[in-house]
Amino acid sequence: MKQKRIGFKTLCIMIVVAAWTGIAYSGSEKFDDAMQPILMEYLKITDALASDKSDPVPDAAKKIEGLAQTLSSSMITGEHAGHYKNIPKNLLESSKKMTQAKDIAKMRSALSELSKPMAMWASMSKPAGINVVYCPMYPGSWLQKGAAVRNPYYGAKMSRCGDIISGPDAKK
Repeated sequence: MKQKRIGFKTLCIMIVVAAWTGIAYSGSEKFDDAMQPILMEYLKITDALASDKSDPVPDAAKKIEGLAQTLSSSMITGEHAGHYKNIPKNLLESSKKMTQAKDIAKMRSALSELSKPMAMWASMSKPAGINVVYCPMYPGSWLQKGAAVRNPYYGAKMSRCGDIISGPDAKK
């Protein structure tokens, strides 16, 4: 298959258009795309635990485990590749722990480990509409949509405990 080369002028135009439209190419785009299904399953877990429910957790954790096996830090290029390098391994290990948790207390404990690589990724990649929240009482972080804090570590007992530290609803 013959590859088409682009000229210097075309490349400059692409860079100017990207800068003008606000598109940034960080080298993590492929990895970020692969993280989207993991994020959707992860949000099912945090939503369930924030509502004091455990039924959806094992299935979502099992899906994360399978999806994490397809991730590779080789998908990342550029200066930030080193920051992403342990995310696939950490997601795989922590999702396995989550699938083994048999009660809601153990699920919440496992969530703390699963949230570390997720929060690291979200803090760097800034997925649309996703906030990183931190609970100083637990202590632990998690990802969620929306500005209304829903603490998955305490559920109804302390549902609003936490501060949005990164994302669209973080106080600047």
